[in-house]
Amino acid sequence: MNPRQLVLPMIMLLAQFCAFADEGTVQLQKANGPLVITMFTSPGAPLTAGPVAISLLVQDRNGLEPILDADVTLVLRSEASGAQIRVRATREPAQNKLLYSAPVKLEAPGKWQIGASIVQRGTRTETTGVMEVAPNTVMVVSYWGYIAFPPVLIVAFVVNGWLIRRKD
Repeated sequence: MNPRQLVLPMIMLLAQFCAFADEGTVQLQKANGPLVITMFTSPGAPLTAGPVAISLLVQDRNGLEPILDADVTLVLRSEASGAQIRVRATREPAQNKLLYSAPVKLEAPGKWQIGASIVQRGTRTETTGVMEVAPNTVMVVSYWGYIAFPPVLIVAFVVNGWLIRRKD
């Protein structure tokens, strides 16, 4: 194989690491009635308990044109505790103005039933799904390397000084 033939695959592999998206993870995509509904959550995968932004892309099923004049309501229910969250999603808080977005706080890990109700020109379309929410990681655990590094460095410096003095 000629080395020049490897250049394009190598560039493609490197481009994957440089590409950035909206940081949303697709949780649900369903075609229901006249609409196609795609639901995203951020922060990305895995979805953890705590503050979450839920975004919906609502499209016309025929031409996949985005629907921008709908009333969108989300209902989330924890299967474990039965806690229920009802929130209206709008386009104002979304960075991408094609999406309907709503911030929610998921209190507990586990399976959450999520339902979306979209009303557009008097027609109601509903869809449901399930998403898995992981336990929230403790911040100290995620930074253990940064916390442990200075004491390890200090101990290494002290041991180095002790070994140099012992040599003399």
